[in-house]
Amino acid sequence: MPVIRKVIFTTDFSETANHALPYAIKMAKIFETDLVMLHAVTLYEHDPNDPGHRFPSLDRYCAELRKSADLNLQFCMERAGEAGVSVRTTVVQSVTPHAGIIDFAKEQGEGVMIVMSTHGRSGLSHVLLGSVTENVIRYAPCPVLAVKHPEHEFIDPKTGEVVVRKILFPLDFSKDSLKPLDLVRFIAARHAAEVVLFHAIDVDIPPIYYTAGIESVLQLDPGLHDRMEKKMRDFVGDGFAGIDARYVVADGRAVTLIRDFAVREKVDLIVMASSGSHGIGDFLFGSTAARVIQKAVCPVLVV
Repeated sequence: MPVIRKVIFTTDFSETANHALPYAIKMAKIFETDLVMLHAVTLYEHDPNDPGHRFPSLDRYCAELRKSADLNLQFCMERAGEAGVSVRTTVVQSVTPHAGIIDFAKEQGEGVMIVMSTHGRSGLSHVLLGSVTENVIRYAPCPVLAVKHPEHEFIDPKTGEVVVRKILFPLDFSKDSLKPLDLVRFIAARHAAEVVLFHAIDVDIPPIYYTAGIESVLQLDPGLHDRMEKKMRDFVGDGFAGIDARYVVADGRAVTLIRDFAVREKVDLIVMASSGSHGIGDFLFGSTAARVIQKAVCPVLVV
């Protein structure tokens, strides 16, 4: 069983952010651990590169922010307490929300999971600076469950029970892409869910081949699909022994294919690594995991 000793739920108290609270509660119950509700008090006007820039008298300001945060967290705490979960609240101060969240998670040591919504109050800053969730995923030292609203839920809205029937597990054959394997196994075994191991083949080829009427790598290598499926089976070995597992190879761009497959097959949860074999492209355009979260119609657990 994967060792998750603490679940951290992050919120800015918006309705969208609090949509992830039931997921945090359920994760705490699944892993039989404590739930910490976290709010980051942020002070964006601070410029750490300007030694002459100091916060104006912050004691009273921070005290007011913390008091307001405590009141809002109390409401969340009451909801969690009713679900029979051991819960505490904490308020941290940081220059940005993601820095506060990441620093707190690091202080907790190993065995932490962060649960958060993909959107809060940041508005246009998400477009200009990257969302809080994306930055947390990029730098967090632990698994992050990102929940979008509205979406395909894996919590039954009528009973509140977790219903995970199908898990999508993308692989790119990098060592990092196998990091979520233990968590996928644990969740699948607990809920008798099917695991779909998924690999996307980029079929694009250099334009020089177009003059010969060749537009896809599959025209050059018709047996590529079968070899990729065998490679996936060899790659995971007996990692899914005793689990209902299926292997799927598709052609095209990974992010689009993952989203389309999740919609078509009503996937309940996507689990994937935060980094893979994509190199500089991820640095410039955002990680595959972050782009999957932007387009996903179901929760995404990034490890």
